[in-house]
Amino acid sequence: MGNPALVAGDKINGTCPGHQVPSGSGTAPAGPLPFSAPISQGTIATVLIGGKPAAVVGSSGFNTPPHAGIVDPPFASPTSQVGRITIGSPTVLIGGQMAATTRSQAAMCATPAPACGPGVPTVLVG
Repeated sequence: MGNPALVAGDKINGTCPGHQVPSGSGTAPAGPLPFSAPISQGTIATVLIGGKPAAVVGSSGFNTPPHAGIVDPPFASPTSQVGRITIGSPTVLIGGQMAATTRSQAAMCATPAPACGPGVPTVLVG
């Protein structure tokens, strides 16, 4: 059975262990920060699902709100605050690209994202 299709405005959600903010005492990082990026770029505007552009592999969004006070290790590239769909449905193409679903894999900051959604439950892909 298929999974709900992702559209513009759905979110790539997870926890970002790559971004750590110093604690108030400055002794240890406060821990991983939440990540939530609404899909806003790379959607297919000519295909509407639930009245919104369809998301596909490569669709992306920026972490909202962005992580503030990030401490990246010296000599390391700063981690991005972008979430991007990396794997979609191999059997359903939209605009020549794999359709994104709530089971699609996504990358965020420096790690894979465990969840995307909520999706359009009336349109199942796969």
